[in-house]
Amino acid sequence: MKRWPLAAGAVVLVLGLATGGAWVSLTPDHRTTFLVDASESPDFGEVADAVGAAASNMSADDSLALRRFGGTCASPDTSELVTPGTGQAAEIAGAARAITPGGKATLLSGVLAAIDDFARSYPFRGTVTNRVVVIARGGADACGKSADEVRRIIDEHTARAGVKIDFRFVGHRLTAEQVKVLNEIAAATDARKPLLTKTSDELVTTMKEISVPADLIAKEVKTAPCDGVTPETLAAAHPLGADVRYFDIKCQQDKYVLASANTTARLADNLLVLFELQGDTWQYQSSGTSLSCGSIPQEVWKQWEMPCEFEPVVCRDGEQKVTDLDGVGCPAAIDIADRYSAAIGAQQAQGQGWFWSSGEWSCVWPYEDGYSHAQTPLKCVRTTDDKVVRLGDYQR
Repeated sequence: MKRWPLAAGAVVLVLGLATGGAWVSLTPDHRTTFLVDASESPDFGEVADAVGAAASNMSADDSLALRRFGGTCASPDTSELVTPGTGQAAEIAGAARAITPGGKATLLSGVLAAIDDFARSYPFRGTVTNRVVVIARGGADACGKSADEVRRIIDEHTARAGVKIDFRFVGHRLTAEQVKVLNEIAAATDARKPLLTKTSDELVTTMKEISVPADLIAKEVKTAPCDGVTPETLAAAHPLGADVRYFDIKCQQDKYVLASANTTARLADNLLVLFELQGDTWQYQSSGTSLSCGSIPQEVWKQWEMPCEFEPVVCRDGEQKVTDLDGVGCPAAIDIADRYSAAIGAQQAQGQGWFWSSGEWSCVWPYEDGYSHAQTPLKCVRTTDDKVVRLGDYQR
């Protein structure tokens, strides 16, 4: 009869060891939350791309999460878009690109929420490091709180979390005043001074560098996609013929490749070929002696020193139709169109041509050959680069 308690005890011991082993195996060495500024911004895509690049550069064994912030001081909007888990680089990238930016940059509320995420025992914290990587783009708002108040509030939340959190801050295209606030919040988290970037390439590189835990940098930083682009890589992605070779390969943002192609004898003009990184492979996009701008950022074309042919985009259809003729981007096109329409309604536009200017924009109701004045749509020109936004359509 005494054997039963012994057997039962053995079963309990085995189950306990198995459960403990599972607990240890599920606990990551490193856990990182990407805290993204999702406030209103015309170039939020740069931030999303940088987050995706940084996530894909990290170990698949790292636990990754994504949180956004934005809104107003009275009603901050911060939410965890991807909960912590391993093998989530692709999900992080997709969720970042799906964000619709809006509101103001309520950075402090985002930082506090990110700290609180670590207060729970599950999802598991990292056994080696727990990190929050903050990307501030639309600004940095402490909502009127002094530096001392910010530090006190952050200290309170950190104490409740009961774990050391390593913060890293990146400020992208911030003004001097915005940098000052960002520095204050970073100091309150005992983080090192924020790194500042001005271009999308700088942002991608910086995000990769600061996201990988320091003890893994030497062994886990992967080769950047641009580093692996060769004529053979492109030929495998888009074969052009036995005697055709790719050359003059230009890669930007670890995402876009422009290459020239021709026969060995080069009996004709070079063919321009465009590729885009999708997932882990380079995908052919288009080719020709001239190329459409497509979805490639204008900044990339400038870095390539290559003109592109922009296809007009209808940003808003209907009675208040707005068309981006040259690639200013729909948010900017709709914004200037609405402001010009409001100025006309308020009788601020001058003369029969309804002349009106605002900052870098100059708007007019033009006279054009072949059309009466009534048949001609309104237009706004950005004087810094002569790009045009059209309001309405030509009438017949």
